[in-house]
Amino acid sequence: MKLAPFALLSVSVLLLGCITQEGTPSPSPSAIPTVPSPSLAAPSPSPSPVPSFFPSPSPQPSLVPSPSPSPVAQAPTATITIQNFAFNPPTLEIAAGTTVVWVNNDDAKHNVRSVPSSPVSFISGNLLKGQTYSVTFNHTGAYGYYSGLYRDMIGNVIVR
Repeated sequence: MKLAPFALLSVSVLLLGCITQEGTPSPSPSAIPTVPSPSLAAPSPSPSPVPSFFPSPSPQPSLVPSPSPSPVAQAPTATITIQNFAFNPPTLEIAAGTTVVWVNNDDAKHNVRSVPSSPVSFISGNLLKGQTYSVTFNHTGAYGYYSGLYRDMIGNVIVR
């Protein structure tokens, strides 16, 4: 089995020597190189390379570290203040997916309730001064609301 690469190499060398280009004289038989037959003596210190008849292994894919996860995008927010017993602004137009935050800036407590005809119902607890309540509006429509404690305080959120 060890002789097979040498035999194949010898045949290859002979074939290369026999091929001529047009107009180039054929080499004489004495010009054909010969491959020495293997001897039983100890191998030489630097053996000649043996051609490989097997394909080289394909490179293995390397693991590429994934980029650090980016922070989750914050949904847009809009603020409605409760001050002087009024919602400011009284009508707010927003895009779908926006979170509306009501902030009580009055000394009196207030709450926020959706009107019965609103597409989604919501109700806050009583908000003391400085407290907030929020609702995310994911669908288009008109959302009316009022203060359950002071019924003349009304407002609208229009989602486009």
